[in-house]
Amino acid sequence: MQSFWNSMAVPWTRKRFEPVLRTLEPSPVPFRIATADDVPRLTAFLEQFFGREVTLKPVLKPDQEIILWIERNHQIVATIRYKPSAFFEGQPIHLIDCFCIHPSVRNTGLATQLLMALHAHTNQRNLRYSLFLKEGNPLPLHMPLYSSSYAYRRTPRSKEDLKPLSRHKAAALVGHYRRLRPDTVWIYDEANPNQLWRFWKEGLNWMLACIQDSFQELEGGRIGWMTAFFASGGYDINQIVVNLPFDWIWLDAAWLRDTEHWTRDTTFHWYAYQWTTCLSIRDFYGIVV
Repeated sequence: MQSFWNSMAVPWTRKRFEPVLRTLEPSPVPFRIATADDVPRLTAFLEQFFGREVTLKPVLKPDQEIILWIERNHQIVATIRYKPSAFFEGQPIHLIDCFCIHPSVRNTGLATQLLMALHAHTNQRNLRYSLFLKEGNPLPLHMPLYSSSYAYRRTPRSKEDLKPLSRHKAAALVGHYRRLRPDTVWIYDEANPNQLWRFWKEGLNWMLACIQDSFQELEGGRIGWMTAFFASGGYDINQIVVNLPFDWIWLDAAWLRDTEHWTRDTTFHWYAYQWTTCLSIRDFYGIVV
């Protein structure tokens, strides 16, 4: 995987969105493009090999996504998905995920070959701009769009509840926020059905948050993932995550004012692929994928 990223230079830019296109040699590895008939096998593979402490429960849609996979000796050994995700500065952004290599063939160069195959396959279809989330150590010689660390807790329960906010109203509120702070990073598509918005307000203090289904489980419980958060004044983030339809909630630890009840987790890094921006994430942002 390192050799795939080593040749990727990301220039400094003054633009809010700038393409950084690559030309790569074709990958020699034979791969398959998933169909609906492949979904049960691919799902079982990802559930078994994707995570350690958490279990991935993916919802694969080959009619809407590009899913490449490699088979050897009638066994799946590698998968990767490229799915429509959001828009940034009017440009469509895809998400690269479900990237999983069987333990028996890790550190053999297969990951690099699969990434090269995905690059060629998507660029031939004029699908060029994407995001990639890496946990743990950062990629060598490649500057992330953003780096931080996770924190998580069990979802708190309370007699008082917050009503969900519609996607349309949430997008309007973020629009107002961005008019005051135009350099806010906002990667979003209102049409994405995987988003639950919450709004909390008390006096001059307020919070707006988007929680998505991570399609992962911990100890048999579903994990929600906060991917957008905006706030003003004093706030307690615990008040906006009460009674969520998830057993656990994961979020960017940078959003916490008080870490009581929260457990620090691994670092994470968002990478932009074949594009860059002059914008940088400082506090509040939205990467709703």
